[in-house]
Amino acid sequence: MRIFLDYHSRTPIYEQIEEQIAGLVSSGVLKANEQLPSLRQLSSELAININTIKRAFSELEAKGITYSVAGKGIFISGNPQRNAILDSALDEVRTAIAKAKAMGAKRADVIKIVEKLFEGDEVS
Repeated sequence: MRIFLDYHSRTPIYEQIEEQIAGLVSSGVLKANEQLPSLRQLSSELAININTIKRAFSELEAKGITYSVAGKGIFISGNPQRNAILDSALDEVRTAIAKAKAMGAKRADVIKIVEKLFEGDEVS
């Protein structure tokens, strides 16, 4: 499992971790009951504070994507709700578009950004 952090992003580090793990689950890379790296291990690998990892894992558990077993670790839920994950992500997109629209963004501008994202280009 590889997690890539963008330290220049406005998205908090814990959210980046959360989004990437949820994406790996949604795409099937991480399977049901697969164990995630320990908090300490991931903290060391990413060179970030353990509390940041703990917050990301806590958010994942609250969304039902992971579960923890005392003394064993954190695992991918046996029945991760793929549609719930996707619905949550799309709700965030809807909210962002509504906010941009309220601030005067034009339809063409939003479509251009979406197309660039799907093509894999950076959006600035």
